[in-house]
Amino acid sequence: MTFCKKRTAPLLIAAILLMSMLCTLFSVSSSAITFTPNFTISSEAAVMINLDKDAVVYTKNADKKMYPASLTKIMTAMIVLDNVSDLDNTYFEAPLAVFDELYGQNASAVGLERGEVVSVTDLLYSLMLKSACESAGVLAYHVGGESTANFVDMMNAKAKEIGCTGTNFVNPHGLYDDKQYTNANDMALIAKYAVENYPKLVEIATTPEYEMHATNVHSEGWAHIYHTNSMLNRSSSYYYQYAKGFKTGTLDESGRNLVTLGSRDGNNYLLVTMGSPMYDENGESVYHHYDDHKMLYEWAFENFEYKQIVQSNQEITELQVKFGESSDFVRLVTSESYSCMWLKTIDTSRLTEKITIDESLLNEDGTVTAPISKGQVFGTYSLSMSGEEVCSIPLAAQDDVTLSQLAYSWDKAKQFISSGWFVAAAAIAAALIVIYAIIFAVSKKKKKHRRVKRKRKF
Repeated sequence: MTFCKKRTAPLLIAAILLMSMLCTLFSVSSSAITFTPNFTISSEAAVMINLDKDAVVYTKNADKKMYPASLTKIMTAMIVLDNVSDLDNTYFEAPLAVFDELYGQNASAVGLERGEVVSVTDLLYSLMLKSACESAGVLAYHVGGESTANFVDMMNAKAKEIGCTGTNFVNPHGLYDDKQYTNANDMALIAKYAVENYPKLVEIATTPEYEMHATNVHSEGWAHIYHTNSMLNRSSSYYYQYAKGFKTGTLDESGRNLVTLGSRDGNNYLLVTMGSPMYDENGESVYHHYDDHKMLYEWAFENFEYKQIVQSNQEITELQVKFGESSDFVRLVTSESYSCMWLKTIDTSRLTEKITIDESLLNEDGTVTAPISKGQVFGTYSLSMSGEEVCSIPLAAQDDVTLSQLAYSWDKAKQFISSGWFVAAAAIAAALIVIYAIIFAVSKKKKKHRRVKRKRKF
């Protein structure tokens, strides 16, 4: 028994250490699945996010390099809000350098003039609603410490902080530059970050119209501006009652870009589309990006629900256990539940199951060795659809299985008896016994022979 205890202790310690390492390796990994509607959108790239569950439900060319155009101004507004606390009582003067940069570029404008002094509030409203490039320049010049280059550095640092990996800014207004680029994924990250962290920006960007205040150059009522997103305009054929804000961006090089928010029946979405064509085959202006947004919102509102796909503690499979005191098997269950946005038209029974057991934990015969701890992870349970993984959940032991010392010791004894070393040792021992017997017999015979000789002498 002393031998068995000495051998068992190291094995138990090793098992505990192994379990700890595996629990770290099998961390929860769940990947969202996106769906394809039964229609085609005109935009080259798109990302749609359910804001309530932080779930991407639709993508198209999400990582493709695109030009942001005036979607750039979302980032510009965030940098301003990071650095100006009193928007109504902070005023900036429009410098000549801003107008020199924009001269001859046919940039969208609200009508500011050189030397005009405007509140940051009015500059932000004209930036986001009218998409005024001179307002972007004025804000960048002053917030950047009279350096637009410094301001652009702040924009890029913010993009990196948010998690953008395919975005670079070289100006604050979005006019074309081949070094100013992004993609739909990054643009969705930027817009989502703005919505979640800048309530004032959301307030501004979702306002349909605004009256600019008097300045040192213009009198009261000099500019009544409307949002460039026609989906907010009730008199427009593109009006959509469930859409709000957020920002348009249009260039010949970029096509028509659009970021909107959509809400209906308590369901809230963010939608980014990029690269919708500006003209048809006859050279006439087209606005298919509005149709894209309306179709995608209607599809999402009508067809998505938040659905539980996997229940926690759901029994999936079992493993045979060697040397179990309480049981000779252990049930493996899901260690947690998984829910996601799901298309109502797709039955979850169509999902493909896959059970993966970590082979390093198995014996050669496919069993596991006691002791087993409740919650010990042995593998994963994953679901996929059409080759795309929906989720992957760790599989864990449902109960403890204690070690039977008697069974363990008997097995070790049998292994020892059947081992080659034991057989060899037994053979050697038998040989030694035979040799000893022979030597003993010979020795005894010699002694008897000597006694006989001595008797003959007498």
